[in-house]
Amino acid sequence: MESLREVHRVLRPHGCLGMIWNVEDYNRNQDHKATTNWEQTMQDYIWTQDDEQPRFRHQKWKQVFDQQTRSGPLALIISSEPLFSLPIAVHEDAWTVWLPEDKVWDRLSTLSQIAILEGVEKERVHKTFVDSVASEDTKRNDRGDLAIHGGTVAAWTSKIPTSGATNLWEQES
Repeated sequence: MESLREVHRVLRPHGCLGMIWNVEDYNRNQDHKATTNWEQTMQDYIWTQDDEQPRFRHQKWKQVFDQQTRSGPLALIISSEPLFSLPIAVHEDAWTVWLPEDKVWDRLSTLSQIAILEGVEKERVHKTFVDSVASEDTKRNDRGDLAIHGGTVAAWTSKIPTSGATNLWEQES
């Protein structure tokens, strides 16, 4: 909420806030169904090792906007802190990237849940990855590169000027 207030403070009246994330299937929220079995296997693994640091997959970013109203949609009119308009607009474009298997593992290894592992634990996760990409539904191109599925998620909203919200309430009283 502190960050949302600061963004609100520096934006011009009626300014817009845009947020963009590039998210692979294996690094999505828990209710997201991955495109392939290997991506679902790795997504499931990542969630079992969740460090609870807020990331896109936790969807906490949406909760911050909901907190500004403290109740239902009508609270925008009477809330002492109506910062941004709701509902937030969201659009996603799906994409596929093709990478050699070792480069996919390199990418997975940068995720904090895997990057902190050492020795036998890291070997076990690598084996899980290798076994999962051997599944029948794993898509590969002519060079043998793996298909990685994901999406670019864009969300945007506009600032509610403090003076505008106050004037709206005064007119309704």
